Amino acid sequence: MAYLFKDQLHTRPSSGGPATKVTSFPKGVTDYAWFGESFVVVAPDEASPVMSGKSTARVIRRLDWREDGHGLRLHPTHLHLVEPDGKRVRLTSGDWWASSPRVAPCGTKVGFIADPRPDADLDPNPQVYEVPLTGGPITQATWVAGPVTRFSYDPDGTIVCVAAPSRRPTDFENEQLWHTRPGEPPVSLTGHLDRFSGQAPTTDERLTVTCDNGREIARLVTGPGLAVPLQARSGVAGPTPAQSEIVELTPARLDPVVHALAANGGVVCGIATFGGAARPDLYRLTPGGDPELLFRSGAVWLSSFERPIQRELEIEGIQVFLIGPPSDKPLPVILQLHGGPAWAWPIEPDTDALLLAAAGFLVVRPNIRGSFHRGYAFGAALGPNWGDPDAEDCHTVLDALIALGLADPTRIGCYGNSYGGFLTNWLIGTSDRFRAAVSQNGVTNQISGFAACDLGAIYDVDSALGDVWTPEGIDHLWKISPLRHVASITTPLLLLQGEQDYRCPPSDAEQMFVALRRLGREVEYVLYPDSDHSLTHTARLDRRIDRSERMIAWFQRHLCADR
Repeated sequence: MAYLFKDQLHTRPSSGGPATKVTSFPKGVTDYAWFGESFVVVAPDEASPVMSGKSTARVIRRLDWREDGHGLRLHPTHLHLVEPDGKRVRLTSGDWWASSPRVAPCGTKVGFIADPRPDADLDPNPQVYEVPLTGGPITQATWVAGPVTRFSYDPDGTIVCVAAPSRRPTDFENEQLWHTRPGEPPVSLTGHLDRFSGQAPTTDERLTVTCDNGREIARLVTGPGLAVPLQARSGVAGPTPAQSEIVELTPARLDPVVHALAANGGVVCGIATFGGAARPDLYRLTPGGDPELLFRSGAVWLSSFERPIQRELEIEGIQVFLIGPPSDKPLPVILQLHGGPAWAWPIEPDTDALLLAAAGFLVVRPNIRGSFHRGYAFGAALGPNWGDPDAEDCHTVLDALIALGLADPTRIGCYGNSYGGFLTNWLIGTSDRFRAAVSQNGVTNQISGFAACDLGAIYDVDSALGDVWTPEGIDHLWKISPLRHVASITTPLLLLQGEQDYRCPPSDAEQMFVALRRLGREVEYVLYPDSDHSLTHTARLDRRIDRSERMIAWFQRHLCADR
């Protein structure tokens, strides 16, 4: 097996034994593809078009000089062939970034994702390119309208990729699977589903995960010219269908949430949960059959804990997942808001929901307008009007839960990350019903965020949120800025922030903190070093534990202290 360790490629026999270090690139390796006894690796260049001298200054001439999760993009990344004897052959070069190498079935070329155009930062449109394994010029291999985010080769050498359907997609346009053949227009394989596809990593893009009504369903996409990457359990490979067909590998009736897929030797495996379970296990998947459990992991760990009560409600067209302790009386409530806005809660609860439920709270996870679980129209119903229909849906859900006797109206808290942090900040500035709030990596000032966010200058324009060079653009950005309502905030607010977050950077949280502190309101600001936008999952373990403990303690202090 091959893997990255300390930014270098290593191999180790699957039967056991010592590891072998394969690469020694000065700035490490970021990705790789295995090719026989050789590897194609992606490695940052030693030289930099951004740095002046060795470390004197950073001269910025492009919008894409930073990226959340990767930091400052000082060194272009390029493809190298590493042969068994250690010899290295550079395959690509230039002031652009290559990623996601995939060796073509013919074994003579390698595909990768890049946008090598000189002004790609102004109008990004990454596509699949190819380069011979012996070296030579790169050639464009896909011509999909939208930016390509992932791809794989079909056995015949054609490409299946994940991309939005338009060149400058809004947040709510469904990413689709596309089949591309040389000299022919790309064909959408999943557009008719009206659901986001490609929502989980996979070794073969014909195996995809689509998000549908809180279920994240593994599907096999087949059709003319597409091979079938699996075989029945009898060992007989299925035929290639004459027409496009999408087959469920995890039936929706089982309430699946699939996290990853892999295929090899005609066998498909998935990491997934079923029935609202909170931690995934490993399954073998086949069309028309129930998943076959291969290995328990998360389920074993959770089995020693008392399982909370989970419910799914439909409240005026809003899907709501509830999780909390057994109770015959109204409970203190945490309204948990997802990021995006084009995302959606699955039926599977996340760690935050489990921890808060175990601490005695009723956790409410609504898929409000803007969520992508019910197609384009439901998401686009939010559009650029952040803080309007989404906030209305939040109050609708809380009102209904109070009327049902499930929620204590005097003990309501609110928590969200990213866009969920924005909505948390917005709700406490436009309502006095919340007794405590936790905002993590949340947006507060859309005007400053336009440039402070690594994607802001492109995302805000494409999603019609606004710009900073027209009065109308500035007016709308300020209209949807929670900082506009800061003087009305009386809810105690805990701000959690990744110090290396380039998506919703610390400057946003700091504006809210400074304003509230000057107003004499109760506010705390917690910075986590070396942590990015996904700090809940990627921060150092002690920081993740600290974050969870602070969040729970904040809500206990303000919602439960008098009980």
